[in-house]
Amino acid sequence: MKAAADAPARTEPVTAPPTMDVADQLSERLAQLGHEHCVFSRNGELFAVPVSAAREVLFDETPAPVPRAPDLVVGVINLRGEVLPLVRFDLLVGFEPRLFTPEDHVLVLSVDSIHLGLVVDRVREVRPINPREIRSGGEAGTGRPHIKGYWEGPLGVVSVLDPRSLAQAAVTLTQQGFQQGRTQGLAIQSRA
Repeated sequence: MKAAADAPARTEPVTAPPTMDVADQLSERLAQLGHEHCVFSRNGELFAVPVSAAREVLFDETPAPVPRAPDLVVGVINLRGEVLPLVRFDLLVGFEPRLFTPEDHVLVLSVDSIHLGLVVDRVREVRPINPREIRSGGEAGTGRPHIKGYWEGPLGVVSVLDPRSLAQAAVTLTQQGFQQGRTQGLAIQSRA
């Protein structure tokens, strides 16, 4: 037994585990955060907007009606002291409009100084979508406005939206709708 104890101990070379500089880790995480998208469904299709534009998701909302509002506007809600218009996502992407139901979710978008609630079926998940994995195919290829491209994910094909284009279209269509309603109201008053 003594001979075994006298034998020199074998040492394996110690290799340090690969390390990542803290700055590299932070850069990688920030890159992931920049690519995270809120995925939601409407009419059996999947859509996504960057989380930088998706402020929050609301459930069980009952909007107050807005007199003479265009079809795009479902109504308004009070969101912590802010009057938030709810708009029909359907009309922004070319679907037939559906009635608002209490089961619908409201995806609150904040783009530049525009704040609005999109009425959608259900918000599914928040997940990173690498821009290199988004296939091009905007309105010209699809016939649908506000779509930057498509991403194949575990839930299926997701239409990736341009939130700035979507928000600006909602504002423009709402303004035009109110203007048309005002013009029609003036025409009716002048006939009376």
